[in-house]
Amino acid sequence: MAGTTPRYDICRYCQERFPQASGPGRKKEYCSVDCRRKAQRERDGQLGHQQARSALPLGRRIAEDLQALSAALLEAEYDGRSLKELLRCAGDVAREAEYYMTAAVQDARSTGASWDQVAEAAQVSATTARTRWSESRVKERLQRRSAQRAAVRQPITPPVEGLDSVGEQPLSQAAERASAKLASALSHLHRASGLTIREVAEHLSLSPSYVSRILSGERTPPWPTTCSLVELCGGNPAELSVLFESAHGLVPPGRHAIPDAVARLQAALQGLHLAAGRPKLGVIRKASRGLLSSQAIHEILAGEMIPGWEQTSTLVTALGGWPADVRPLWEAVHYTFLLCLDPEEGPRQLPVVYPEST
Repeated sequence: MAGTTPRYDICRYCQERFPQASGPGRKKEYCSVDCRRKAQRERDGQLGHQQARSALPLGRRIAEDLQALSAALLEAEYDGRSLKELLRCAGDVAREAEYYMTAAVQDARSTGASWDQVAEAAQVSATTARTRWSESRVKERLQRRSAQRAAVRQPITPPVEGLDSVGEQPLSQAAERASAKLASALSHLHRASGLTIREVAEHLSLSPSYVSRILSGERTPPWPTTCSLVELCGGNPAELSVLFESAHGLVPPGRHAIPDAVARLQAALQGLHLAAGRPKLGVIRKASRGLLSSQAIHEILAGEMIPGWEQTSTLVTALGGWPADVRPLWEAVHYTFLLCLDPEEGPRQLPVVYPEST
């Protein structure tokens, strides 16, 4: 009828208003054929796979990246970089903050929050919230973010041949501790080198943001990158090899000859020493409550003495590590040593349980 005010409804897929057809018949639920098809594909399980891959909320993962970008901005400020560079870093933080708000709303909606609750939290009207964070716009923004950040993602590669990786399985607590120690060691080398993050990034052909994440522990780099970074900062990659393997959940196959087993134990202790900032012998002796002499500490770290377990445990604790993480390396040394002395009696004198490779 002429002069009748058109009736509007909300599309079930994109949450946009659309004019509802008048007259008899079933009312439309979607504003277009395209929205109806997209909704059907979601119901069939062909979309939404990104959230299904991880139990972590989208917002938490973006918040972790936001922390790294904020650290890069702070580093740029400390380095006294140009206004253009500071504003670029600040822009990265601002964009990531917007993405975080989008993801946070999506997380809340996926757990049952109503648009009225979202609107109250964001201090906007329900209509504004529904329009600003409609499902189609959320997907578009998160896809745009994924495309923008794809350039900084780097796959993890094994450091040496013959190592079995745990792949995409969640890291153990030991791996998380090793990752934190590795980041501390790299950060100490970087500070001691006097190089800025930008200089390191230029030498290694990496983005400053990625280097900042490595040094802050947000990202554990592949072995070639680790080696290049350590050598650039004047360090010895061998000292961090065991920490790297542990951080990635890598388990070397089989048992080792005595020289190899001793070298791995020494590398683990040297890595912890570096992660602690290479404290002086007197500082370590004090942290050991006098149970280790300065001479003994020097000989152990220099590889001139194979320590007993009590000495090893005390040194690891004094360096801020966990003795349980180093115990398999120490047992490998002494088990192999006893086998060489008495192959028949060795295994019965010192049984060792080795972690299985996955």
